[in-house]
Amino acid sequence: MTRSIITRRAAVGGFALLALSGCGFLPGEKKDDKTQDGDDTTEDDRTDDGDDDTSDGGGENGEDDTDTAEETEDDETEDEDDADQAGTAAGAPGAEVPIGESFTDPDIGDEFTLLSARRDNPTKIDAGYVEDGGEVVYLQCEFTPTGEWGGALSTQEFYIVVDGVEDRAKSGLNSEISDAGLTPMDVPARADGASGPLWMGFTAERRQETYRAAYIRPATDVIGEDRTLPEFRYDFEIPAA
Repeated sequence: MTRSIITRRAAVGGFALLALSGCGFLPGEKKDDKTQDGDDTTEDDRTDDGDDDTSDGGGENGEDDTDTAEETEDDETEDEDDADQAGTAAGAPGAEVPIGESFTDPDIGDEFTLLSARRDNPTKIDAGYVEDGGEVVYLQCEFTPTGEWGGALSTQEFYIVVDGVEDRAKSGLNSEISDAGLTPMDVPARADGASGPLWMGFTAERRQETYRAAYIRPATDVIGEDRTLPEFRYDFEIPAA
């Protein structure tokens, strides 16, 4: 079972929260990012001098150049149609949807407000997942600790559920969150008090209309008090775009 250790700031005069590894959740299988090379297509220059008369419509190998051009045009049209259909299924890039839920950890007193989510975010880091039908989702929240406890809030306490598997938020997406003009969650310390709106990113291996998600603080040992705080879990939903 996943556990952590926490201290009371009043008793110790400092703060510490050490997350320990465990096997409480089944992580999703991670695939290597995929890259796609662009087409490197060139056209041969053609001349209209008398030696290369092609008025009969024959190509270099006796093929009809007109038919070849029509087939190429049809292929391009099909590719455009496929791209349009994919864009319609995914929704507008970066579309923001409101959540507007608040909850409190009953044992530690931390307060959270889930403000909104942004769907279908562009990504280079996890482009391979998106190409395979996945999606990058951003979640915006505010964090208000009581000041009594030490430690820091971590993205590893937030999960998105895809096909019954709970996957943690990924701090590796923080650079792209910053590039989007948003403030990423970067382990805010409880000692610093309430945070402003912070964002975290999830990579879903399969895009869904809505997602189940959760905040999960693992069972926590209190140093110096010989007691363990039970696990706390809050489930919520990330709406459709």
